[in-house]
Amino acid sequence: MKIRSLLFLSLCVAISFTVTAKKKSKKRSKANIALVTAYSQRIVPGIPGSQPQTVLHIIAVWEGASYPETMFWRGDAGWWGCNIAAAHKIVNRRFIRADYREYEASVISPDKIQKGDTLQIDPMPGGKFPVPAEIPNDAKNTLFYKTGGSGWLSMHIDTITRQHDIVKP
Repeated sequence: MKIRSLLFLSLCVAISFTVTAKKKSKKRSKANIALVTAYSQRIVPGIPGSQPQTVLHIIAVWEGASYPETMFWRGDAGWWGCNIAAAHKIVNRRFIRADYREYEASVISPDKIQKGDTLQIDPMPGGKFPVPAEIPNDAKNTLFYKTGGSGWLSMHIDTITRQHDIVKP
């Protein structure tokens, strides 16, 4: 009887150690970036015969400890480099710009980006950057970025809203 209870007790202790070891190993890493909003706008030029252009703006809060070294957008139109700017919410509704943006962007150096900063990320067409081999070919509407010493990290964007058109004079 004592041997059975001793075996049962040792089995219980062994199971509890393996369960706690598995719980500790499933430590989740926190995302470096949190999406606030993503929207597109069509710019209609005032020159007759000119083609409209659609631009994409991604507003996000940087949550990483180190700054983003580079960012790229993988959308329907291909692999584009991104401009990164500091974004500031316009709180006084009287000063909402004519293009209906709720955020004002200002130039910021990537190495000055700190945890908690709100960023405006604008994918820009026309770059000749090759797609790295680590990036999956089927990734669409995904922002890829690197931080100091990391591999490629990504954030998929499910919903991109459409804002009012900007009609140039």
